This record gives sequence, C-alpha cells and structure tokens, in this order.
Amino acid sequence: MTTYEVSTVINRPVDIVVKALMNPDNFVYWHTGLEKYELVQGKPGEVDSIGRLHYSKDGNSYVVEHKLVYMDPGRKYVSQITGDTLTAKVETTLISQGNMTEVYRLWSGRAKALPLRFMLPLLRGKMMRQSKAELETFRELVESKGVDFSA
Repeated sequence: MTTYEVSTVINRPVDIVVKALMNPDNFVYWHTGLEKYELVQGKPGEVDSIGRLHYSKDGNSYVVEHKLVYMDPGRKYVSQITGDTLTAKVETTLISQGNMTEVYRLWSGRAKALPLRFMLPLLRGKMMRQSKAELETFRELVESKGVDFSA
C-alpha cells in the first residue's frame, strides 16, 4: 500500500469549499488530464454515487471509476477510485478556520499488476507533487471564482 498526504488552506468558508468540491463540473478545471466526468449512478455528492472520470495523458486515454463511499457533510468525504491498474481510497477532510478552510487529503492505493506494485512506491513523490499542485489549483479557483469554476 502506498500512501501520501497533502493539504492547503483556502481563504473561503467551508460551505463555499464544499460546494466547489462537490460540483462535478469543476473537476476538469483542477484534475490534471481530466477531460470529462460522467455520472453513472446516483446524484453528485451523495453516498454511493458513481462517476467515470475520463483522462488523457501522453496521447493515452483511460477511465477510472469514482465512488463516494462515506460523507460527514462539511467535514469529511471518502472516495474509492478504481481503474485498470490500481485501486485507491481518497479521504478529504475539511477543517473550518472561521472564514478559511484547511483541506487535507490522504491518498492510499495499491497497484493491481505485479510490476506496478514495485513501481508505485517509487512514483509516490511524483504523485504527491501532482496532487499538491492540483489542490493548489483548486485553492486558487475557489478563491477567485467561488463555487462555479466555469464562470
């Protein structure tokens, strides 16, 4: 199992951060390589909702399934990510600090194929830097655009 954690503080109250985080239309603006989010079950932001995330990287396309498995509204969201090559759990914790919100993410995953199981721990630093960069992009978008990044 490979794990890492990243965090940032957003200069907006937790209710604004939650709305921005749970809006699937915002995903393409801050997830690297994400081209499309496709809802396949339930409603966005509800437990047991399932979406497919369509990515493109270096000319290759791939799809991962995102399932929201647990939610403590305004405080904690836990997702299960499943793809052809790995499975991961992403825990997002929001800590209200008055008009600011700390966003803390814990990623833990396991590769499905044996060769990647050996490589995943070596890729941990790169994955952590990408995740931190995405979280910083999310912070900038929430601070500048609020809950709708397309505006």
